[in-house]
Amino acid sequence: MTSMLLDIPFDHYQRYAAAAHLLQALELEAPSVLEVGANRQRLLGQFLPRATFLYTDLHVEGDERDFVVADATALPFAEQQFDAVVSLDVLEHIPAALRTRAIAEMARVAGRAVIVGFPPQRPWVEQAEEEANGRWHELFGEDYVWLQEHKEFGLVETSEVVQTFEAAGMEVLRFGQGNASLWASLMGAHFIKVKFPELEPLVEAADRLYNSRVFAGDHSDEPYREYYVAVRRDADAARLRADPPFQARSDAEATALLNGLASGLRALALRAHNAECEWESTARMLDAYIADLAVAKREWGATAEYVHQLQAAKDQGDVDWQARDAASQVVLQRAQEELRELGEVVAKRESELAQADERLQREREQQAQVRRDLERKLEDDAVAYARSRRRWALLMLALTIGGLLAGYLAAQATL
Repeated sequence: MTSMLLDIPFDHYQRYAAAAHLLQALELEAPSVLEVGANRQRLLGQFLPRATFLYTDLHVEGDERDFVVADATALPFAEQQFDAVVSLDVLEHIPAALRTRAIAEMARVAGRAVIVGFPPQRPWVEQAEEEANGRWHELFGEDYVWLQEHKEFGLVETSEVVQTFEAAGMEVLRFGQGNASLWASLMGAHFIKVKFPELEPLVEAADRLYNSRVFAGDHSDEPYREYYVAVRRDADAARLRADPPFQARSDAEATALLNGLASGLRALALRAHNAECEWESTARMLDAYIADLAVAKREWGATAEYVHQLQAAKDQGDVDWQARDAASQVVLQRAQEELRELGEVVAKRESELAQADERLQREREQQAQVRRDLERKLEDDAVAYARSRRRWALLMLALTIGGLLAGYLAAQATL
C-alpha cells in the first residue's frame, strides 16, 4: 500500500483497507480477484498490487480492459474461475428480492473465498445514517441520494447472506469494523465540506488522521459495516480466526479529536448557513422595495402629467377646468400621501437592511474566530497527541531495558 492511499476519504479507506486485510490473511499468492460493483478508481487493486483484478459493474465508460459490464445476479464467468470475489457497499443498492441471487452468483464463481462488506440492518446503523443524512438535509434541504437509496431498498438482512453462502457449501465468518457514531460524525464533516469548500484542507487532514491512526483499532460492538467472509477450506477459516482483523489498540486521543472536530465544523457550518439565508432574505426584501419605488415613481409621473394637462386646459379657457382641477387635487393629494407612506416604508426597510448587514458582519467575524479556534485546537491536539506517543514509546523502551537488566541480574545471581 502506498502512502498516497492514506489521503483518500476515510469512508473509502474503511472499505478497501478492510477487504485488503482479509484477503492478505488468507495468504493467497498473487490471487485472481473479481470485484463486483466496483467503482472507476480501482482502489482495491491499489491496496493489493500483487493481485490480478477484474472489475464489474452495470455501466462503464471508455475502453476498459480490466472492466466487464455485468449484472451481479448473472455473472458471465465459469464456476470457481477466480480465487476470490469481493463486493463492497453493493448489496444495499440491490433490490432486496435480488440480493440472494447476487450472493449465490458470487459464491459460484469463487474458488477460495468471497468477501462482502455492507451496512447491515441494525438499529445503530439506521441511527448513524439518519444522523449523517440530517447533516446533508440541514445544509441542502433534501436527502443525500445514496442514503436515500438505502432507505428505499432497505439495509442488508445478514441472515440471508449467511444462509446463501452456507447453501453453497461455504463456511462463513463475520467481522465488524468502524464505530457507527464516529462514521456519522466524519460523514457529516464531508457533507459540510461540499457546502463550504474552504474547509476541504481541514477535512482532508481528518481523513489522513483516521486512516493512519484510528482505522486499525476502530472496532466496536456497534460497527457501521460488517464483513462476511465465506471460505471453502477449513485452513482459511482457521487463519482468519487466529488473526482476526481490526484488533489493534484503539487510539482514544485521535478518536476524540475527530469527534470534536466534526462537532465544531457542524456548529460553524450552521452559523454560516443561517447567515447566508438571512442575507438572501434581506436581498429579496430590498428587491421588492426597489420595485415598489419604481411603481410609485411611475404613478407620480402620471399624476404630474395630468396636472400639466389641466393647466393647459385652463389657459385655453376650457369651461370644465374647475371640476377637473378639483378632481386632480384629490388625486394629487392621494398620490402625495402614498408617496410619503412609501418613503417611510423605504426608510424603515433601509434601517432594517443596515441592521441585517451589521448582523451578517458579526456572524462572519464570529465564524472566522470559530474556524481559527478549531484550527488552533487541531494543532494543539496534534502536538499533545505526538507528545503522548513519544512518552509511550519512551516508557516501552524503559520497560524493555528494565526487563533486559532484570534478566541479566537474575542470570548473574545464579552463577
